Amino acid sequence: MGEILAAAPLARELRKLWPGVALTVSTGTETGQALARKHFLPLGALVCYFPLDIPWAVRRYLERLRPHLIITLESEIWPNFLDLSQQRGVLLALANARMSDKSFRRLLRYRRYSIDLINKYDLLSASGRQDYQRLKELGVPAEKLHLSGNLKYDRLLQERDEARARNFRRLLQGEQDLSAGKEPIFLAASTHPGEEEVVLAAYEQLRGPYPALLLVLAPRHPERAASLAERLTNRRLAFHYWSRLLAGPEARRHPVVLVDTIGDLFSLYGAADLAFVGGSLVPHGGQNILEPAAWGLSPFYGPHLENFRWAVEILEEAGAGMTVTDAASLAAAGLELLKDPERRRDLGARAQAALVPHQGAARRQAELIAELWQRKANSRTQIRQK
Repeated sequence: MGEILAAAPLARELRKLWPGVALTVSTGTETGQALARKHFLPLGALVCYFPLDIPWAVRRYLERLRPHLIITLESEIWPNFLDLSQQRGVLLALANARMSDKSFRRLLRYRRYSIDLINKYDLLSASGRQDYQRLKELGVPAEKLHLSGNLKYDRLLQERDEARARNFRRLLQGEQDLSAGKEPIFLAASTHPGEEEVVLAAYEQLRGPYPALLLVLAPRHPERAASLAERLTNRRLAFHYWSRLLAGPEARRHPVVLVDTIGDLFSLYGAADLAFVGGSLVPHGGQNILEPAAWGLSPFYGPHLENFRWAVEILEEAGAGMTVTDAASLAAAGLELLKDPERRRDLGARAQAALVPHQGAARRQAELIAELWQRKANSRTQIRQK
């Protein structure tokens, strides 16, 4: 889902450079497919599933679509797909290239094979300094490798819908008079199994000094909402499904809202006062901790952010973001910011300002792709002239 959202600004920039380009967007999951249809069908793009990396499946896919240029994102490196695409003369670009600790160790161990595979790309655009250095260490030639910034930075500030966030805040306030919206909202976002119990324990501690505190619980996979509903019932925490608040049949009056929809999380950050980002208390690798930063929130997160080291570096350089390890430390961090609104606003402003220098990544990557295409077109012209 993150890659689909990151691809949107790149697609828009490519359309500006090539107004008549025919776009096809593929995904590998059902949730990604639903999000792609929402964001790309209005652009006139074809949306389909990515093929299994089996030669006969890839061949049928390429024969049907007949692409001239293929752009994959982050770490989508599929051997058969790359090999068969290259054989057909298709240009290959890896945008927003990312190299996690695990992937780098594996590729470095088998460098003789992995560099041949990675070098099938005609262009690699690294999303961060560490990714750039790792690709360089693997042996990617300098003429193919570029450091152009992270697409996920670009979309964050540009795609904030403040009116939508205000509406979400109004729905969350519900029937109660919350002093003109001054009562706090605690969003626990993208949580994974093993994290909800920590969040709920911390929330119950915070409700002592802040009895009107609202918890918005948004699991990473919305299909887990039913099992989480049972857990909330066992804890005697009354809740609403977010989909029902959105649809309008009921107004918020219970202390917990359970998010069971796709595509609403980013705007929910804009409605919150506190934000914990999941996938970080368990060894999953983390989720994008810069999404709350875009809304002026200094996020809480656990120690397992191996896939988002670049984001941690940005927040640490800005003096924002808070690492927690358990329910007690999460409750303590929440209490610290609830007791000191001025500090909460200052940390949030620092987190948001840290994103500003990274704007323009989509435009830079689109221009690199356009230059790649132009070089190939010029090469073909020279061959025909000879």
